[in-house]
Formats: sequence, structure tokens, C-alpha cells
Amino acid sequence: MDNSNDDKLLSHLLMLFWTWDTICSRVIDRNILEEDLKSLDPSSPSSSPPAMLLFCSPFLINALLAVSCLYTKNQATFHVLGDLNSRGKAFAIEAVRQLALEDTGPSLPVVQGLALMRIYEGALGSGVTALGYHSRMQARYLALRLEEIPRSADITIAGVRQRTEAHALSWIAWGFCIWDQKSIHGLCRRSVIRKPKRPKTWRDQSTSPLYKKFNPGYWWFPYPVSVVPQNALKGEIFDAECDLTELTEQILNFLTPLEEGWPPRRNTQRALELYTELTRWKYSLSERLRVENAVLPSAILLHLNIELLIISVLRPFDGLTKEEFGPFDPVTMSYAHANNAMWVMWHFRALYTLRNEHCMIQAASICAFRVLFGIETSTVQLETFAKACRALIELGESFPAAKEVILSINSVAKKVRLELPLYVNEYLSIHGEAPLMS
Repeated sequence: MDNSNDDKLLSHLLMLFWTWDTICSRVIDRNILEEDLKSLDPSSPSSSPPAMLLFCSPFLINALLAVSCLYTKNQATFHVLGDLNSRGKAFAIEAVRQLALEDTGPSLPVVQGLALMRIYEGALGSGVTALGYHSRMQARYLALRLEEIPRSADITIAGVRQRTEAHALSWIAWGFCIWDQKSIHGLCRRSVIRKPKRPKTWRDQSTSPLYKKFNPGYWWFPYPVSVVPQNALKGEIFDAECDLTELTEQILNFLTPLEEGWPPRRNTQRALELYTELTRWKYSLSERLRVENAVLPSAILLHLNIELLIISVLRPFDGLTKEEFGPFDPVTMSYAHANNAMWVMWHFRALYTLRNEHCMIQAASICAFRVLFGIETSTVQLETFAKACRALIELGESFPAAKEVILSINSVAKKVRLELPLYVNEYLSIHGEAPLMS
């Protein structure tokens, strides 16, 4: 179905993206994208001079619309009638066609679009294709040399457009660092996109568009359920995400040491240092961002990410006792943080819904596998496991990858002949797969 000329649908999809996406929106500046979209000529993707800095292109817009379709079950977005997993496919196909035309040299919209296509393919397409987009994006980003593009936000020397571009480039450069680390955390790889040297212009409340009430990004409301606005805290949350990114880079370097480095299991001191840094930073967040007060999706997911990072730090020490590890039992503590992660996810679920949140699949998977071998001895781990599986079932209504995770859990349990309580049978008996029963 061709929806490219359905303005009402396209506007709806864009609103869904700006409302619910907390990953790809970090690599796109909404203000400048919407401004440049008004003058975009979709029939001439290469009409601008090669040296001109662009913030919008047909490839980027189609990739963005494809990702937007992850947040809806509107049949108008289905490429194949009745096939939920084909939603957004028409936009993705067009994006691929435009990519062949646009990927002829360093281009910011190409890099942004590749990041979006990686997320879309990871959610509804092929994992292999998604990783291919990821690698291609990293290579194009490094070739772009974004930090060498001079732009000033100084009102005394720069015009309106240059200041707008300066703010956009700052947001985008730091956003790519956040995006890359979120995407590779589950793969346990070292960061390719390093912390940028470009100043954090969004911190300047006197000049940053994020603090202007007329800016669409200043407000947030759970579209389309409600249009009652609240402060999006966009600058404050983004600042926190950037700080967490610096900690994440240290964690990834710890988990994937260079050849001459110590393996994580032999470096308990560094693990304890990272654990302490993460927990101290978590409790140093402003009152509005603390986990007990968080109501904005991006604020809630910030805490989910913290818990998953802690689980990663402690995971290499399975089998070590409290005496061998240090001040606490690493396995018991990682179970506790898995429970925390599920509490955060259930908090999100109570306020909104999990069904459209493809990023939750990895979180639920990590928690389920983390406590799987502890549910025989503790009802706390059993509850964590049940919640993780319940989340995967709900996510499976929208994303096939979630169903695959449940089958993997069941397969592992059968392989090691794990006796699972009857309580969790309903969560593992899908697609005709019978779980082990106690």
C-alpha cells in the first residue's frame, strides 16, 4: 500500500516517533529536521552541493517513518495485508532504494538513516542485516568527521542558521555516542564511536532550543492517549544519558579487554570500582530523575539501562563466593539488580505499555536468563523470571524476536534438565513447546 501521500498518516507516524522513541531520536535534531523537511525535494536527493551540510534527505525520512511504524498496529502501515510484521516495510524498501542513490560520499542523513535502519531491521527484519547496517553506519560516521565541521552557537558572531546547526551538531554528535553504546552493550563489544569533543551546547539554558517553551521538544505527552503536556526534561535527561555513556564506555572496555589486558574475572577490584561508580551516580541524579519519581519514558528507561549495566559488570563472577569476590556475593547481587530491572519495566508497563517497546526485548531477555538458574531456590528469582517472561509474551504480540527468546529459554531449561515450577509453565508453553515440569 502506498501511504507516501497520506499526510494525516505521515503526521501521525512522526508524532509517534517523537513521543515514544528514546534511541533513534538521539541522533536526530527535531527542529532542524522539520525545518529542512519543508524544503526537501524528494525527487532530487543529490541536488545540493557536495560540500553543503544537510540534515534531511529522502533516505532519512523513509527510514524514520519505517521506525515510526514500530509504535503502531495501524493496518495502513502493513506492506502485506494482515501481516503485522510487515508494518513499515514499504518505507524500509523505499529507504533502501534511496540509500543506493545517496550513499556516494560523506553524508549526515545517510549516517542517521543507517542508524534507523539498524533498529528497524533488528526489530522486524533480519539480525544479520541489522548488524550490517550497524557496521556500515559506524564506518560512514567516522568518515564524516563530524567534529571537524565548524559551527558556532555564539549569538555575537553567528547567524540564526549557524547557531541552529551548532546546537543540532552538538545534540547529534553526543547522540551517536549514546546510540552506539546502547546498541553494542548486548553484543559486548568495545565502542567505535568515541565521546565527542564538541561542546554540550544544550546545557546553556539561555541559548539552547531545548529550554524554549515554544520548542516542540520542550513538552511531552503520551500521544495518542493524551494531549495533556508536561515538561519533557529533554536537556536534563540527555545530559544524564551522556554521563552514563562515559561510564558505559569504561564498562565495555572492562568486559572486552585488549589482548594484553586482564580478563574481567581476574579483575574483581575494577568490577567493584565500576559497580560503586554506577550506583553512586544513580543516586546522585536530580530529584526529578530519580527512579521513584520518574514518569517520562526516557527517564524510566535510563534507570533500566543502569540496572542492565550493573548486571553486565557482575556477570563474569558467577561461581565466586562473597569471600572470593569482596564485600558481597556477586551472583546474589546481580539477582537483586535483575529484580530491580523488572521493577522498572513494570513501572513503565503500569504507566504506558510494553507492546510497542522493542528495546524491552533485550532487557527482559537479560533478566530472564540471569535468574533462570536461581528460580529453583528462591521465590524472588521466580517472580523476576515470571515478569520477564510475561513481558516477552506481550512484546511477542508485536515483535517475533521476543517469541524466539522464549523458545531459547525453554530450550536451555530442557538442555540442562532444569525443573521449573508449574507457576512458569504458561510462560514457556508457546508455539506448542512443552516446558519441563516439576
